[in-house]
Amino acid sequence: MGSNLGKLLAEAGFPVVTTVMGRSPRTRSLCREAGLNVVGSLSEVLERSDIVISLVSPGAALSMARDVAATIGASSRRQLYIDANSISPITVARISEVLGRTTVDFIDASIFGLASQLRQRGTLYLSGSSAKELSGKFQTIMRVKVAGDMPGQASALKMIVSGIPKGLSALFLETMVFAQDIHLLDEAIEACDEIYPSIMEVIRRMLPTYPQHAGRRCEELREREETMLMSGLTPRIVSAVREVTCALASAGWHDRDPQQWTINEMIREIHKNGTLQLPKFPSDQSPEQPRKNGLVSLDQPVTIAK
Repeated sequence: MGSNLGKLLAEAGFPVVTTVMGRSPRTRSLCREAGLNVVGSLSEVLERSDIVISLVSPGAALSMARDVAATIGASSRRQLYIDANSISPITVARISEVLGRTTVDFIDASIFGLASQLRQRGTLYLSGSSAKELSGKFQTIMRVKVAGDMPGQASALKMIVSGIPKGLSALFLETMVFAQDIHLLDEAIEACDEIYPSIMEVIRRMLPTYPQHAGRRCEELREREETMLMSGLTPRIVSAVREVTCALASAGWHDRDPQQWTINEMIREIHKNGTLQLPKFPSDQSPEQPRKNGLVSLDQPVTIAK
């Protein structure tokens, strides 16, 4: 997302600088391919920038804001800091508190859409006191909307809306692993394509990115779960989606271009590796199986043969 947004900004005439200090070789390669001006440190980025955009993993958003605040120190120079990470309103509030001790103006932002399709299908939501004023600067590269004048509103909106495709993906994966188990995977996917074309459009757009992005989405779901709990809600389905997504993040995917995975290949890989299976317990520690559900006793395994 960072390299794609940086490339769009540079193409629109913005001078863009970034640093890849401590980042992965893949990030370094993406920055080179995007033609971004890479400098040696965060302090150099801050010295040369009027607007700073934070695009890191959700778990690193707060520490990035702290690093920025510590680097700026007691400087009297006014700068604008935009956090565009997929984080909760709680994390936004913590970042706002950290930056409130500096001369930095804080804007909360969220980006809807795949990184590769920002110009065609992406939308940037902004919230904060300067959101309306700032929105015009980005209109040339993508669609921009103002979510409100309070930091946290843009992130809350992203949290709400982006949970839907993550939930669909988790339900689809779990169901199709079962389909593979009973030798009906190809038929099940073909039926879904015919009966639920709109849902399958979302699935085919999202799932091939999971080998690369399941870890980040796991972090996003933890943020969502924390926020719902603090609001007094019980995130039953969100918790289950988070469990599935985090399991996929630790699946040990082969080093392969995410776009090369087909849906059927992903399901077969997950099934083969037992990624979504419960851990095996010793016989004296086995969790109690649900019984007497009105349909079938689970005292013995049920086998369905094709």
